[in-house]
Amino acid sequence: MNTKLISIIIPVYNAQDTIEKTINSIISNKREDLEIITVIDGATDNSLEVCKKLQKKDSRINILTQTNQGAFVARKNGIKSSKGKYIMFIDADDEYINNTINRVIEVMEKYNPDVIRFRYKKEEYDQYKYFESAETFVDKKDFKNKVYPMFLNGYMLNAIWSNCVKREIFDKINFENESVKYGEDLILNLEIFSNIDNAVFLNDILYKYSTTENSITQSKDEKKLLRNLKDCIDVYSRLFLYIQKWDMYDKDNVKIVKNRLEKECSLFFKFLN
Repeated sequence: MNTKLISIIIPVYNAQDTIEKTINSIISNKREDLEIITVIDGATDNSLEVCKKLQKKDSRINILTQTNQGAFVARKNGIKSSKGKYIMFIDADDEYINNTINRVIEVMEKYNPDVIRFRYKKEEYDQYKYFESAETFVDKKDFKNKVYPMFLNGYMLNAIWSNCVKREIFDKINFENESVKYGEDLILNLEIFSNIDNAVFLNDILYKYSTTENSITQSKDEKKLLRNLKDCIDVYSRLFLYIQKWDMYDKDNVKIVKNRLEKECSLFFKFLN
């Protein structure tokens, strides 16, 4: 039973220097029907202590702890404990901007959609627009032409934290591949957008993405690079299965997916000795 309107889930791993900034970008909104779920993912720094300090000031903050299993499992466990009608995600070094929560609620009240998708701000990144209109409602019957091609042609639907998703949608999703560390957002979004009946796409920029120095493709650890390359092959090969599922399996789309897979894997090849 939903007792909150929105549950915002934050996987937290060694984020003692940034998590307060992230949480402050949420609690600046004073709505009582929000809950903030921080999932401490085996952090070895003072992340837990920082979250406890903030919890004392704001009772909307809930804290979960788990052994280090990665963001995918942290989000899954956050969803399990959530009480919101809608679920949102934010990383522990990012921020909401431009009155994010109120804008999302405005769209909820107008459309009651399964998913609300918004844009994000990233340094040195050319921003795309989903559609020409500032606010676009898309019904499931139009996904094949308007939505699913976004998965094939680029990164527009990769990030999980650009979503606001009805809680009930996650009941339809089988959370598998918990060991994946690279591309786990895409796995989840493929399932979400295959199990919804409609979505609203906003051109509003409501999220600030912080680029970290610990990029998963720039690691000097060859063992990790090989593991991430394996994940990359696993994740992007799934697109072949989804174009079948979406009744889009033809010569042109197979070529698009093949090129996308090769492009993604090439990011790792240049870092391997």
